[in-house]
Amino acid sequence: MNQRTQNILYISLGVVIVVALSSLLLMRKRKKTYKVLLLGGLDNRGGDLKIKEQEKLLKKGLGEKYTIESFRYNDSKGILNKIEDSKKEMFVVLFSAGSRYADEIAHKLKDKKFNINNLYIVEPYGKGATTKNNILKAVDLGVPQNNLIVGTSSSTGKGIVSNPTPTPTCSPSHLCSLTEVGKIINKKR
Repeated sequence: MNQRTQNILYISLGVVIVVALSSLLLMRKRKKTYKVLLLGGLDNRGGDLKIKEQEKLLKKGLGEKYTIESFRYNDSKGILNKIEDSKKEMFVVLFSAGSRYADEIAHKLKDKKFNINNLYIVEPYGKGATTKNNILKAVDLGVPQNNLIVGTSSSTGKGIVSNPTPTPTCSPSHLCSLTEVGKIINKKR
């Protein structure tokens, strides 16, 4: 084999390797998943959905490129510890009763220098002063008002802030808001 043929062979081999590596990187990028933490709503009364069922509703809106780790409405320490231990940013969804921890969670995200725009507060019980005040503190800290997804009454967050995102019409109304916030998050990626 002469020198010219060897050079052509080496160049061709180099091109094949570059194309193969580029394809591999592109495939990996397409398979990238994003993390979502869910602090759910009540799950201890008749008619309430257990946390894994709430997670399924959220997953339905998010799609396949998201992984969810869920926490019961009364496990604020669990979700706060998960945020503290995280090295990568994630989305955080506070649903219904879980929304009462909006201020603590917003502070934790900010302390970690994570994007506070990735915090969503979904149909909180707005009649209670504690939850309402904690949401207002989170908004004062920088959570966008339109990251508050509200239903049609104060029981589902209406009236807490002046510029929320209304839950699109869906059924069953309160629980389907989890799927709807999943769709909102999915559109961001």
